[in-house]
Amino acid sequence: MTHLYRYIPIWRRVRSGAVLYRVFEVIGIGFTVQSKDFFYADAPVGAGEPLEAQFLELFMEQDPDHRLGISPSIEAAVLAFDQCFESAADA
Repeated sequence: MTHLYRYIPIWRRVRSGAVLYRVFEVIGIGFTVQSKDFFYADAPVGAGEPLEAQFLELFMEQDPDHRLGISPSIEAAVLAFDQCFESAADA
């Protein structure tokens, strides 16, 4: 069975600009974060355009829920994503 996904962009303001969490709701199951993009205040307009192509490419390559699993809420999915990738960066 193929899942249905709803894309939910979630933004966080940070000192250097903004962060975009690319969250998917797996309809009827829960939430997962596919990726996290950084937008810097001093970046030129249009600098984020390649990120849109990467977002779609990653979605087509792998089911979003297979990357990190499913969380019961958006907040839990964002926390799980940050914990996973902060741990990976520390290793």
